[in-house]
Amino acid sequence: MTLLLQALGLGRSDVVAVAGAGGKTTLVYRLAGEARDAGLRVLVTSTTHMGTLPETITGPVVLEEEEGDLGTRLGKVMRETGYATVLGRYVRPDKIEGLGAPRVDELVSRADLVVIEADGARGRSLKVPASHEPVIPRSTTVLVVVAALDVLGQPLDDARVHRLELVAAATGKQAGQAVDEEAVVAALSHAEGYPARVAPGVRAAVFLNKAEDPGAWAAAERIALRLIGTYPLVAAGSARGGEVRVWR
Repeated sequence: MTLLLQALGLGRSDVVAVAGAGGKTTLVYRLAGEARDAGLRVLVTSTTHMGTLPETITGPVVLEEEEGDLGTRLGKVMRETGYATVLGRYVRPDKIEGLGAPRVDELVSRADLVVIEADGARGRSLKVPASHEPVIPRSTTVLVVVAALDVLGQPLDDARVHRLELVAAATGKQAGQAVDEEAVVAALSHAEGYPARVAPGVRAAVFLNKAEDPGAWAAAERIALRLIGTYPLVAAGSARGGEVRVWR
């Protein structure tokens, strides 16, 4: 399996915010797993709401709502395992609150690499963010924007696209029209979208997820070549594992 961590240029001391749509949680835990395998102490967290704890979680989970000082409890877990997921509190049985961005900033020194799910998309494959999204801590060093290629050829609708009105405005598409490569490029490069969220000094990259067959790989290359310039690096592959290709 190609190391996605390496392909995205991530390493010790990075704080990685993962935004966009189409496999963020799977990507977050793949990056965390690769970093842990490389001997790094890894902290995973979220600044947005999550559903029930993802099946991809493999290490201890520390909740802010539990009894005792969060920093003390997290320090103990990190000393024992070197790997933890930290979240806020259950707001209902199927929904967990993330941490506030300032709290994440307080905790980054506990790990060699921090990976943050910083955006919500409700399982969709493509997104243009609202003005309050994503929630990116000040300590972030890398922003990775995700889109899933399974949206290609599908109708522009709420089943596949998050923030439908914003995506329609950015792409010039009407609801129900097929999502093509032009639309994916337009959504990811929209001047008021994710490129505007890259703070000075933060490295930015796109990950085109679900590149798993020759047609998807060909589309990924065409999309990537059009995104270079807006983003210094575009990678494609499957967040679940396998080959990764990079364009710079």
